[in-house]
Amino acid sequence: MKKIKAFAKVNLYLEVFPKDSNGYHKINSLITYVKDLYDEIIIEKNTNEDIVVCNIKELEKTNFIYQVLKILRKNLVIKDFYKITLKKNIPIGAGLGGGTSDAISLAKFFKCDKVSAEQICKKIGYDSYFFYSKYKTALVSGYGELVSKYKKKITIRKKDLIFTNINCDTKKVYEAFDKLDYEHTEKQNNLTKAACKLYPILNNYLKIGQMSGSGSTFIYKYKIENIKKSF
Repeated sequence: MKKIKAFAKVNLYLEVFPKDSNGYHKINSLITYVKDLYDEIIIEKNTNEDIVVCNIKELEKTNFIYQVLKILRKNLVIKDFYKITLKKNIPIGAGLGGGTSDAISLAKFFKCDKVSAEQICKKIGYDSYFFYSKYKTALVSGYGELVSKYKKKITIRKKDLIFTNINCDTKKVYEAFDKLDYEHTEKQNNLTKAACKLYPILNNYLKIGQMSGSGSTFIYKYKIENIKKSF
């Protein structure tokens, strides 16, 4: 039995560009880990199937972890089946990358090869490449695959965040974003308007915070303003 931690992330700013000819959005973002917020994962061998046991029951059937194990087994990185016990501390639908972090942390635990890592990252999405990188804070662009180290130290803790307890659906936020006129935002988050349109209660937090990812967590503005002095 092995135990690992999967840390949350926040977008200190996020610019999403309109869909390109391939039907995908390019992004430009500064991402860092939340130092004291993480999911806990226990890894045990199982007999003849993969099982995910989670304190949030709805995540036991639909979870990126199954996809990771499937790809790793197909590519002969692993041979055995596993029981994964997942204790979720990172809120879901909160723009903190919890599900992606869980999956990539597991892939890194198994020391997956570059081919498997690329397949997993493409399958899971934008944040995957950041979590797979070795950087604590990084500039992320392209489709998430361009990740470079941000040299200045940034520390974000739970006390710097506003947890709204709203479960934002990332796919729906992007669909709402596509219906809006594109607006360039300088070091902010241009998914905010789309998220607030879908979940109007988020408007209550705009004066005191800046949204992370596709919502629903906000970073206190005083913290963001202090960080922006280093940009």
